[in-house]
Amino acid sequence: MNFEQMEYIVNVANEMSISKAAEKLFISTSGMSQSITQLENELGIKIFNRSKQGVTPTFEGKIVISKAMSLLNTIKELNTEILEHKNSNQTHLKILNAPCFTFILQETMVKFNSENKDITFELIEQNPTEIMQNFNKENYDFALIPASLEEVKKEKNIRFEHIHTGHICIAVGKKSPFYHLDYVTLSELKDSKLLMYNSSDYKKVLKLTKLNLNQVLVRSNSSSLIYKQVKESQAILFLHDFSIKKSLMVMNGDVKIIPIKEEKHFPVDFWLIYLETKNLTKVAKEFMDAFLDNF
Repeated sequence: MNFEQMEYIVNVANEMSISKAAEKLFISTSGMSQSITQLENELGIKIFNRSKQGVTPTFEGKIVISKAMSLLNTIKELNTEILEHKNSNQTHLKILNAPCFTFILQETMVKFNSENKDITFELIEQNPTEIMQNFNKENYDFALIPASLEEVKKEKNIRFEHIHTGHICIAVGKKSPFYHLDYVTLSELKDSKLLMYNSSDYKKVLKLTKLNLNQVLVRSNSSSLIYKQVKESQAILFLHDFSIKKSLMVMNGDVKIIPIKEEKHFPVDFWLIYLETKNLTKVAKEFMDAFLDNF
């Protein structure tokens, strides 16, 4: 008897149907049936009585199923203990994030590390589309992403928690004609020069503002270069409302964050996502608590 066969007979007993159990485990009905028959031949007993009314365990089958359930529970408990041990001794966090989270993440990492000196970090920045494509492929502790509820619901094997609902704004420097405004309209932005961060997704913004890529003054992966251009030129940078609100350049007035009047067009939900099979580790939970306090 192998692990798969134990899973099969326990699920068939619970569902009282081979087809329902097969559907639940995402395998073919014939494959499950053949595996159970093979196990019955191996043990020299009949585990299930099959009829048009359904599937019921035989007397001998009930004994085998009971033992299989016990073994599966033991294996589950063992895996949980191993995971908890790993989590309690974790000293490295691997985080996948959209660019809008980078500033707050870096700020949180510095504060968190001052109290947890053994913790190291690996921060990987990607645009939202890449995050959704790559999250299941690598061993990330969690990801932070802007997305709609429908988009995160489509992804398999993940859990998600809502962090924030925000809006897209513009960042400008003192040379910008918009600097002294409390808000801007889409029509006012139509002739503006743009600054673009390569890892950000501007499709929705460009569509609604009717701006085009010919208006891009600088496009770069260097945040320091982008923000220097914001401060020293008249170009505008689209960004999320919280991205750099605590930064020194905003606090001292070198850069101003200005909301777009038609903000109803730009609502954005932000999410924490992590693997269903892994959950958040103890260290990851503590870091996220610190991040949300900082947020």
